[in-house]
Formats: sequence, C-alpha cells, structure tokens
Amino acid sequence: MNNIFNLNDENKRFYKLLISLCIPIIIQNLISTSVNVIDTVMISSLGETSVASIGVANQFFFLFNMTLSGLTGGAGLFISQFYGKNDTNNIKKVTGLNVLLGIILGLIFFIPALFFPKLIIHFFSYDTNVIKLCIDYFSIIAFCYPLIAVSTVFSMGSRSVRNPKLGMICSAIALISNIILNYGLIFGNLGLPALGVKGAALATVIARLIEFLLLVSYVYVFKKNYILRFNLSNLKSIDKSFINAFFTKSTPILLNDSGWAIGTVLYSVAYSKAGTSAIAASQIATSTGNFFIMTAVCVAIGASIMLGNELGADNKEVAIDYAKKFSKIVFIVGTILGILLIFNIPMLLKMFSVSDSLAPDIIKIFVIMGLLMGLKSFNTLLIIGVLRSGGDTKYSLFLELGCMWLVSLPLTFIFAIKGAPIYVLVLLTYSEEIVKFIFGVPRAMSKKWVANIVKEIN
Repeated sequence: MNNIFNLNDENKRFYKLLISLCIPIIIQNLISTSVNVIDTVMISSLGETSVASIGVANQFFFLFNMTLSGLTGGAGLFISQFYGKNDTNNIKKVTGLNVLLGIILGLIFFIPALFFPKLIIHFFSYDTNVIKLCIDYFSIIAFCYPLIAVSTVFSMGSRSVRNPKLGMICSAIALISNIILNYGLIFGNLGLPALGVKGAALATVIARLIEFLLLVSYVYVFKKNYILRFNLSNLKSIDKSFINAFFTKSTPILLNDSGWAIGTVLYSVAYSKAGTSAIAASQIATSTGNFFIMTAVCVAIGASIMLGNELGADNKEVAIDYAKKFSKIVFIVGTILGILLIFNIPMLLKMFSVSDSLAPDIIKIFVIMGLLMGLKSFNTLLIIGVLRSGGDTKYSLFLELGCMWLVSLPLTFIFAIKGAPIYVLVLLTYSEEIVKFIFGVPRAMSKKWVANIVKEIN
C-alpha cells in the first residue's frame, strides 16, 4: 500500500497521467449515466408505471450500449497500442473501420425499436399500461442508436490518444440540453407541449444529436489534422491481414460485453417475475448504483489506455507496475464509493420520491450494492484495465461470461421462480464477483496478458 502513497518522481508522473486521463473520463461517464438517472427522476413524479416503462426501454438501450462498448473496446485496445507505437496511419484505419461497424450496429438496434417494439417489451413486462408507454417511448428513442454509435467511436478513440476532454465537453453540453428539454417537454414548461414519457424520449434524441454534431464537427471541421480523422483512402488501405488481426483480438471483447449485457438484461427478466413494483425498485437502485460505481469503471478504462500505450511502446515492466498500482487504487475507490452509497440512502429515497411500499426493498438493494462495490470495482479493473490492455481477450471472455452464465444467472432464475423477494435476487447476481476474483487474480499474476499486439502490424 505504501508504494501508491509515496509521492516520488515516478509516482508523480503516474498520478499526473492518471488524473489527466481519468478525471475527464469519469466526468463524461457520470454525465452519460446521469442522462438515464435524470429521465428516471423527472419521470418518477408521473408514477410507478412511467418509471417501469422507462426501465424496460433502458434495458434495451443498455444491451445496445454494452454491445457498442464491446465494439469500441476492441478498437480502443488497438488505438491505445498504436498510439504508444506512434503509428498514426493505423489509428485512422481502426477508426474508419469502427465507424462503419458502429453505424451497422446502430441500425440493427434501430429497426426492432422502431418497428417491433412489442417483441422487446414482452421480455420484461405484460402490463398493458407499461406496454403502451414503452411503445410511445421506443417510437422516438430509436433514432438515438446510430447517432450514439458514431459519437462513441470518436469519443472512445479520443480517450485512447489521450484526449479525453473532447468527449467530456460534448457530453456535458448534451446533458445540459437534455435537462432543459426534459423540463420543457415532459411537463409542458418553456412554452413546449407536455408530452410525458414521449417528451423524455424526444429530449434525449435532440441532446444526442447535438453531441453527435459537436464531435463530428471537431474531427472534420475545427481540427483538420486530428489523429482520428480518416478518409476514403484509409478505408481502402485496410487489407485482409489487418482485418484478421483486428477481429481476432476484438471479437472476444464484443462477445464479452454483449454477452454480459444480455445476461444483465436477463437479470431484469428474473426481477420482473416479482412484479411491476420490483421492476421499478430495481430500475431506481440499478441506475443509482451504476452512477456510483462508474468512477471505478472509468479508472479501469484509464488503466487500459495507460497500460496499452506502454505495451505498444514495448515498456512491459512499466505496464506491470501500473497494473499493480491501479489494482490497489480501484479497490480503495470502490470501497469508498460503496460507503458513500450506503450513507446517502435517505437522500436518494427522497430524490426518487420512493413510495413507502418500495422503500424497504430499495434500501436493502442499496446496502448490498454498497458492501460489494469494492470487490466489483476490483474485478472490473482486472478485466477491462489489465487483461484486455495486453490483448488477453479470450481469457477475459471466459472469466466474465463463465462466471455470469454458469453461476449467478442460474441461481437468480431458480430463486426468482421460487418467488424470492427482489433484494435476494439482486444479492444472487453478485455471486459471480466472488468466482471472478478467484480465477482472475492468478491470471493477472501470471503476466500472460503482458503483450505488444501491434508490433508486427504495418
């Protein structure tokens, strides 16, 4: 422990880089998480049915967002190491390829959300009132998906080349726009019509469009020599060997994140067996819990960039040293955040206007999340920040999905079918974290993840 608190020259350089990368990433991700939290808070005054409908729609968005995260995470792995190698041309090629894949992914989610919303909704609820509100919400929010895909590619790429402030600033502007538009379009203020749930969706689409336009304008209008600015010639220069190298390492990340997202959505299916009130309780608790743990997740993202840069530059011992430091820091941060979550439960209950019937379950869920946040944060660092940074993506896939699909998901569904209360089901989802720790730590200590995956790519 003393090593990370000793402010020698080496640690000062480490913390300076960590702060310059992680603070903007933390702010941006807290902003992104805030969009859903703010929607939930502002909609909560319209009743539990409205909250449940937003919760159902957010599950589909979560699946999209995590699949997109897997897609951009694979690209981020390569961009980070290419940046350490000082290989600008290949950074442009990875970015161009990722934009094309992102647009395709956005359209894949856009089509069912717009044209077949009932197929999505029936996975989570058969409540007729929830279904009606969800259809209204999906008819508008569907247009977000392609916009978010492209925005995320440029934002993630900017992080990997040590320019995280770009995404942070654009997200901040989008959040402010979303709050103002929510205030007007949900409740009929500012001379705008009162559209309720539809208003929340429309506000989000407009805010995401603003974010998209800002990012694309920066890359192609205001910063013409930007390192991520690709053109048609960059796309044409992508050959079979480049594509093979890219997909060999990035496909496990895509499968990992999308498989984890599907599993998380299935948790919600299990929760739904406890009724509409349980959906509302889990939506409030989960969105808030994600808000708290996001700081640790962002430090893990910063770790993946710093470790990737060093591995791409062949500074393997530096990468190993960074991994050890990050492991300690993330566990401490996660534990502190968990304590803060527990101490802020009374304030959170008031903020969400939680009814007396929901309060006991939500309190128990918050306590469970708070007590286990340190462990969850550490495991997140292990997978995202350490193993992935060196291209150990297949083991990461095994570790993430094996623990979820073979341990926690079956347990959660078994107890859901038996009628267990919602807080017990949430507790069972955390059983995967114990198994991840048992299998993940030995892998990290083996140093099999320490690899330069771009050394031979020209």
